[in-house]
Amino acid sequence: MEKTIQEKDYSISCARLIAMVFIVACHMMQMDGFSSDIKGAHIEWAFWFNVGVQMFLFISGYLYGKKDRIDIVEFYKKNFPKLLVDYYIFIAMMLVVIHFSPAIDVNEDQVIGLLTFSGTVSGLGHLWFIPTILFCYLLTPAFSAIINEINKRSSIRFWIEALLLLYVIHKIVHMHFKSFDSAWINCFVIGMIYNKIEQRKKSRILFIWIVVVLCMVMIPVQFRLDYWPHGELPRFFSIRYWYFKNYGHVFLGILIVLIIRCLYKKNKGNAKKHPVLDWCDKYSYDVYLVHHVFVQSAFACVIYISNRQIALPLAVLLTVCFAMLLYHVSKWIRTLCIAVFRRLPN
Repeated sequence: MEKTIQEKDYSISCARLIAMVFIVACHMMQMDGFSSDIKGAHIEWAFWFNVGVQMFLFISGYLYGKKDRIDIVEFYKKNFPKLLVDYYIFIAMMLVVIHFSPAIDVNEDQVIGLLTFSGTVSGLGHLWFIPTILFCYLLTPAFSAIINEINKRSSIRFWIEALLLLYVIHKIVHMHFKSFDSAWINCFVIGMIYNKIEQRKKSRILFIWIVVVLCMVMIPVQFRLDYWPHGELPRFFSIRYWYFKNYGHVFLGILIVLIIRCLYKKNKGNAKKHPVLDWCDKYSYDVYLVHHVFVQSAFACVIYISNRQIALPLAVLLTVCFAMLLYHVSKWIRTLCIAVFRRLPN
């Protein structure tokens, strides 16, 4: 056990904590319409703090990129129940609350959408992320096998094949899985690839420079096009701007994760245990599921309490309490199901 604690990379945990804070803050800002007017530009900051989602995707990909080999059956048995049981328990609780509350009106089609990951309802819009991460997990064994094979190549060939893989994934998702955003899927895959790049010193430095340059180019261009008047864009660029914008968000999320890890290692690099980060690693998924209810739904604290200094901390407190409750109820149900299946006759 001590060895596991010592080897844990808390810089990743720190990045996950900040990503979680960004997402909760994003929805708080969105609920209140928090924005700034800068030289004629009306900037809604929620749509920049939501970069926490891309941070999560990159971190998840990075962690699964560590594996030299993934047993498909074991991988699915371990990861899908954690995501699905917590999700369905949360959905079941919310449907009961919605049924007895006039605050949200949900029809049968919307319920089916929630149960099949094909739609969301008012106040639970954040659940769009669940089918995306499930899709990534579904393909992780295939991604892992390909990336591990690419990792055997020399540096130049490694880069060429890695970029080709990202291009192929982008085109396949764009053409055949239109309900998913190819930029978000590639964000996960880039995380897996970066884990291999990190082991190559020169490639790691090159990767960091590429990310920095792309952010310096793409983010200012997006600010210019989104917030200040401009002429009509050429058709070739206008129909592709959505991808330019989303990939800009991807590289911004990656850069933030890299910066957080660097700063953490410089200041806390020798820490062998950190209770707050351990808590975040354990409950962050359930915090994501629960927080929207108290922050940006018909049940949000700010709707019923006008004083933000009371409403917002209360929303955080309720999120923490119900996330922990959801985690432990889900864990108990998973344990119970495993015990029942083991007792079944062969």
